[in-house]
Amino acid sequence: MTTATDLQAAYDYTFPLYEMARTRYLSAELPANPNRGINRLSHRRELADHTSRVVTTPNNDTLYSSAWLDLSQGPLEIKLPDFGGRYWSFHFMDAYTSTADIVGSRNAGQGAMTLWAQHADDTRPVPAGVRAVRLPTRDVWMLARILVDDAQDAKAVHAMQDAISLRVVESPSRDWTNPPAPVALRGSPSDGANYLAVVNGMLARNPVPGAAKLVASWQALGVQPGGAPPAELAQAWTAALPELNRSLRGGFNQSARTVQVWRFPPPEVGVFGDNYKLRAAVALGGLGALPPAEAMYLSATGDADGNRFDGTQGYRVRVPAAGVPAKSFWSLSMYQVEPDGRLFFADNPANRYTVGVNSALKLEVWNARPSSPVS
Repeated sequence: MTTATDLQAAYDYTFPLYEMARTRYLSAELPANPNRGINRLSHRRELADHTSRVVTTPNNDTLYSSAWLDLSQGPLEIKLPDFGGRYWSFHFMDAYTSTADIVGSRNAGQGAMTLWAQHADDTRPVPAGVRAVRLPTRDVWMLARILVDDAQDAKAVHAMQDAISLRVVESPSRDWTNPPAPVALRGSPSDGANYLAVVNGMLARNPVPGAAKLVASWQALGVQPGGAPPAELAQAWTAALPELNRSLRGGFNQSARTVQVWRFPPPEVGVFGDNYKLRAAVALGGLGALPPAEAMYLSATGDADGNRFDGTQGYRVRVPAAGVPAKSFWSLSMYQVEPDGRLFFADNPANRYTVGVNSALKLEVWNARPSSPVS
């Protein structure tokens, strides 16, 4: 006999798979997208703004380069240029949204280099002088971030993006840059048949051996790698999905620690282990989040007096005179929460979405109590 608790557990485990498939479809498989393709680089040439709606909680500090990888055809060679001393990172996420590896200025320094991305079970040797990137699932999202100072500086970053190359090392007989869509997304994410079709397809493509018993325990719910559930189970999911989705609202704030008005996300963000609830919540509210070793995501929804932020009011955020203790950069972004729980930049007359290390900040002497950083 299955229970509501079983359904919630199954949803928490499988939702990241759905969200990765949905994002990949919009980024690399949507017929109207001229840059679609698997194992193909795509570059964003402008900083994200309120119209950027593919990935939740974007940043306005870096230009993104992205590729959706399929490792079933063998290793991928990724050549990187010298990024000129600026912050850069290549973030490899498995099909479940967990960080599989990060290569960037923090841990790899500067200078041109070559990466060799392959499935963890692939025993082919890595060439000498090449940095190995071992990945646990067939489907992988590679998301690169390159710091930009301003609009003029973006031109220099465009040249760096163009210098990145990606190729399948052992090319198959057919063009693998545009393989058949691995998972069909049909209909609404609140449609149970569509949801189960997507997650079952992703489970079949990306099994986790250690979780096989757990996944098998949800077979009666219609969760079955490669399986097609009966209509009555799909209908049950359709009825449950809205409430299941609401349980994930809050993103990073699931189990967050609050200091004054700021919420510090738990240390498992990005490398979730078996914290499936947090993994699902971040997939909804912060897909692509870097782990704490690479980035910290602090958030606030109200002021020091306990009042929720109100767009009709003015607020002042005070930064220590010595600056924020960030090794590369910091920024303060304003997001609006959508009905489905995702967060995107808020439209505003100033067309300003971020204030940070590269902003022209007004300096003031402040001797107020340190317990009220936001007023």
